[in-house]
Amino acid sequence: MDRIEFLKSLEFSEYESKILASFMQLQTATPKQISQDSGVPQNKIYPLVKGFEHQGILSKIPANTKTYQLINFKSFIDKKIRQKEENLNQLKQDHKNFEDLKQPEHQHIFSLIRGQKAIMDKLAEENSRAEKEIWGMNRNWVVWGEGLREMQKAIKRGVQVKLIGEINEETKSRAQEWKNVGCKIKAYNKKFGEYPLRFSIIDNKQARITLGKPEIKNPKDYITIWTKSKPLIAILKTQFQEMWKECKSF
Repeated sequence: MDRIEFLKSLEFSEYESKILASFMQLQTATPKQISQDSGVPQNKIYPLVKGFEHQGILSKIPANTKTYQLINFKSFIDKKIRQKEENLNQLKQDHKNFEDLKQPEHQHIFSLIRGQKAIMDKLAEENSRAEKEIWGMNRNWVVWGEGLREMQKAIKRGVQVKLIGEINEETKSRAQEWKNVGCKIKAYNKKFGEYPLRFSIIDNKQARITLGKPEIKNPKDYITIWTKSKPLIAILKTQFQEMWKECKSF
């Protein structure tokens, strides 16, 4: 991360970040010099410099032209970072109030979720609530941090996780990451078809079916059916059990 991006992450504006980055480089400069170094129009610099002066991080040097020097900047940045840490800790504390948020008692039998990211977020959230088992059929072994963490937590609390998917030179390293957190994995047997259907079953209570590649090229356009239909869950579970018998362990 360069200086400008670092400063923007501390909630300085684009112009403020460029001006401060120039002062960090030059230490002492006139508004004209800062404008030349940063690319910020000179007429935009004057009010921002005044603001920094009021905040105690610029001081004016007596001279024929208005010249400023950077002062107290390290302590100012340290204070900014501490404030962000305090805000983050408070946010984490507030979030605990929602961790036990219950799902509505009445839910629709079917819902549609659009996009790969949305289904990944949904899976991670529902896996965090799993009590007994998670069975899944996937294709490319997509790996994402939250998904791995929630799956590992589920396994540690006794949830049985079985996953089937295509294992080849491209996918085996990703499949290994899921195995490393404790998932039982088998390689898809193409006797069941060239392209496996993506689906998951959680606690025999809910399931998802995802329609993606090769029919849908863009992951943002993937469609997922999320369901609590007992007949459909039973069909998927029977299919998974049959496939599990015929697939080889990874």
